[in-house]
Amino acid sequence: MSITRLGALSVDVTDLDTWRQVLVDLLGLQARPRHNDSDPLLIRLDDHHHRIALYPAREDRIRAITWEVDSLDDLRDVAERVAAEGIDVDWIDTGAPEERLAVAAFRFTDAEGFPNEVVFGPTIDHTPLAGGGVISGFVTGELGLGHVVLMCRDYPAAVDFYTRVLGFELTDYIVWDGADATFLHCNPRHHSLALMNECFSFTGGDFNHLMIETKSLDDVGRAYDLVTGAGIALQMTFGRHTNDGVTSFYMRTPSGFAIEIGYGGDTIDSDDWEVKTFRSPSRWGHEPQKVG
Repeated sequence: MSITRLGALSVDVTDLDTWRQVLVDLLGLQARPRHNDSDPLLIRLDDHHHRIALYPAREDRIRAITWEVDSLDDLRDVAERVAAEGIDVDWIDTGAPEERLAVAAFRFTDAEGFPNEVVFGPTIDHTPLAGGGVISGFVTGELGLGHVVLMCRDYPAAVDFYTRVLGFELTDYIVWDGADATFLHCNPRHHSLALMNECFSFTGGDFNHLMIETKSLDDVGRAYDLVTGAGIALQMTFGRHTNDGVTSFYMRTPSGFAIEIGYGGDTIDSDDWEVKTFRSPSRWGHEPQKVG
């Protein structure tokens, strides 16, 4: 019994207007209506009620990394394992059936300070997405939202926690230029989570990036043209990864972390997956860009 997919990402943001300009006005992603200025900006990518939630705030920070499980028994089991580590588990009041966004859920903060939320039964919205955006669609479903990459002070302990307690399985490693990354899967997506040591300009507790996967390479190319044409800073240029085969680029968000927009990720379709170590994160491209 373990986590089965990445469900959503919630962020406290100081510049909601710029976030909207990038995700909605520029890239054409669909936002749910807001009724007042204190409401979050909720972004749909598929049939989930939302996949990205942006809350107006005085400080930019990750509000919740939301993971999904497939049953109430799984939810209780994961909660018990987290609590057994001495970590506080906060069960969420999900409200009346007509209003709730999940059947049941709990929150906890891991040793690195990352706020996690685990849910069962997320709300589905079968209203068709508005068409006409630059991106034709996203690869989600059983694979979940995409993946997140987290920077860790105690990197070995973080890998131990997410595998032993939350049930993630090892996919592979990349080690290069003082960086050490462990890639973990919880469904056929190559990885839903990657954990890294403190390296480059990142320290433990930093949220590195969220990856969302498009349905075509043209989607990535069109998005890249729009992002660079608008003068939005990149974290890494257009390129292709060694381990999962994704062709992508990383744009820096108004909150400082990156969103990777990519296509063509490998999947794990058998139990005899061979764990490998790679010595470079890119086959070509993906040149790091300086901030400022």
